[in-house]
Amino acid sequence: MNTVDLPDDGLDLALGGVRTPDGIAGWVRQVAYEVDGRRVADLASIATELVGNARQHAEGPWRLRLLRVDERHVVRVEVEDRSPSLLPVLGRPDDPAAGSGLLLVNRLSVRWGFDHHEERKVVWAEVPTS
Repeated sequence: MNTVDLPDDGLDLALGGVRTPDGIAGWVRQVAYEVDGRRVADLASIATELVGNARQHAEGPWRLRLLRVDERHVVRVEVEDRSPSLLPVLGRPDDPAAGSGLLLVNRLSVRWGFDHHEERKVVWAEVPTS
């Protein structure tokens, strides 16, 4: 395994080689080393869900960003994909199983949403550091 020096404020990772939830959780733990263990588990669940959604529903390449935002006391998880028109849906009344992962993201984060750009979108969520 390669060792990577992480910046103090976060990580920006192309997702070509990260395929398992354990791999994503490992990166989350590296960035959130000062965060309460329960919050780290929340961040790992959120990151895994957002990455899974991007891979299932959107075109790659995909990127995962983890950023510590000290002035707001949060860690922000961002997943970028190349499908700007496929916007996230919190759930669908006609199919309770569809979108249930975003319900989890909604429950575990203090804020979540998306940023729509011309050729890409970024779905993000924030979890408090304490």
